[in-house]
Amino acid sequence: MKLSRSQFWLISILAAILVLTILSYYILVQNGNISSEITEKNKVAPERSPTFMMMLMPISTISRSDVLLDISENSTKHIKGSIVIPYTSFIRGAGLLKSVPEISKILGDAGISSNDKLVIYGECMPCGGGPAPATYVYWMMKCLGHENVKVLDGDTEDWAAVGLLTNNRSTVRPITNYTWKFNPEFIASYEYVKSGKAQIVDARPFQEFNASSIPGAVNIPYDNVLENRTIKSEAALKDVFAGLNKNRPVVIFTDTGIKASVEWFALELMGYEAKIYSWQDWLNNQVPAGNVSA
Repeated sequence: MKLSRSQFWLISILAAILVLTILSYYILVQNGNISSEITEKNKVAPERSPTFMMMLMPISTISRSDVLLDISENSTKHIKGSIVIPYTSFIRGAGLLKSVPEISKILGDAGISSNDKLVIYGECMPCGGGPAPATYVYWMMKCLGHENVKVLDGDTEDWAAVGLLTNNRSTVRPITNYTWKFNPEFIASYEYVKSGKAQIVDARPFQEFNASSIPGAVNIPYDNVLENRTIKSEAALKDVFAGLNKNRPVVIFTDTGIKASVEWFALELMGYEAKIYSWQDWLNNQVPAGNVSA
């Protein structure tokens, strides 16, 4: 069948419109949220409430405006486009954080600014995995006054599982000055712990708690808030923290605070006012540790 000139032009115009529509959709996907196909594969679990997503970012909602920070130790695979800074880069001897000026220089040298929409992910595989390094760096960023920061609700393997790209190198960004505004809200001092103003939670394993702990502390091991190396559901966390009073502040501690940060993060998700402390600081103040088994 031979097409008339008008039919030929009509078909050509319709084909051009179709191509432009597909191209526009592709551009929208690349510059906005991850494609609807990925969203369907990685739907937010029902237990992830809107409140949770203020701190935990679903993989399906990552966009090009987000700055991904991989803080894994000894990782050889990263989400494509990530800046890679192992969490140990922020730590000096005895497992304590470096000074604020030192940390801000590390961030600035990596091209991270205080205005970035930061999404942190990564694990400490030598420690057996889990999000403790990510929640610890999140806590550190909150202490620096970084307002727009979240933890990725998943890891590199979850990212790759839905067909998204990974590589083995860090993204290089221009060096910048990281402007910090120190916020002590999430840090507990020795004096505050002794004041009796807060509930004290020992997040170390029961064996360590049973051997010696801060007087008056209750034991909620940090891994109680995890399931398959990720934060438990809202309903499950409600059971974990059933013995705590939501109207009183909570101080949570482990040896250095790194693993305590997982439980601190979970407490914050559940609406508690929480601070991190360290067992090492308690010991350094030469206060006799209470023997809870006595």
